[in-house]
Amino acid sequence: MKNGWIFLVLLLTSALHAVPWLGLVFRQETFQKQTVLKVESVHPDADAKQVRPGDLIVEINGTKVTDMAAVKKSLAGLKTGATVLLQLIRNGKRLSVKVKMTERPDDVSQMTGSSIGNKFVAFQKNYYRNAEKSQKKPKARLLDFWATWCGPCRQTLPILARLYQKYESQGLEIVGVSCESQDVLEKFYQEHPSPYPLYRDATQELSRTYRISSIPTLILLDENGYIQKIWPGVPHESSLDKAIREVLK
Repeated sequence: MKNGWIFLVLLLTSALHAVPWLGLVFRQETFQKQTVLKVESVHPDADAKQVRPGDLIVEINGTKVTDMAAVKKSLAGLKTGATVLLQLIRNGKRLSVKVKMTERPDDVSQMTGSSIGNKFVAFQKNYYRNAEKSQKKPKARLLDFWATWCGPCRQTLPILARLYQKYESQGLEIVGVSCESQDVLEKFYQEHPSPYPLYRDATQELSRTYRISSIPTLILLDENGYIQKIWPGVPHESSLDKAIREVLK
């Protein structure tokens, strides 16, 4: 069984259009040796009233669910109002259900009980180092909430440097976020330079908005700025690597 929340989200290439989605939160699992998407919840404003929590999605628009890359491919290019045909398994029976793509809200915490799935607020102009490396629209963005005095944070830094070197050319951006004073951060940078952009959360707006209660805390965003995964504490490098690769697909 594969754990971890996965949100079915699709953003059109033009920011002038709404962000369409199915309005479902689901988990990728294995059922009878087949990859399925188990529905965890349905957004109240979604046009998916025939879908119920516990349903297993096995096909989307005629494409079998094999992994998230296949799911995204089957929905690529669809706009708000488009009809999607889902093949479900419910109580052992196979059903066909039609769902319309609706506009995706920026806040879906009511469905998940966490910040996962929410849209991350835009950065201001508070980069204090490597601002020129900031990408306008990276395919994946990994945020590291940290502090210079934090031992576990320092353990995380070489992991992030390796991942940045490995995936930057494929569209990964990493941003270190700290609320310490400019002098403290500059002094630390002189002794421990970072290859990726560094941001000063001077007012702690980001920390409050995303309820950062401990550091390090890492947040992975997709290309549309939606939170895909959160790691409190020092993460396993293999776990980060795998999650990044999934978002970059």
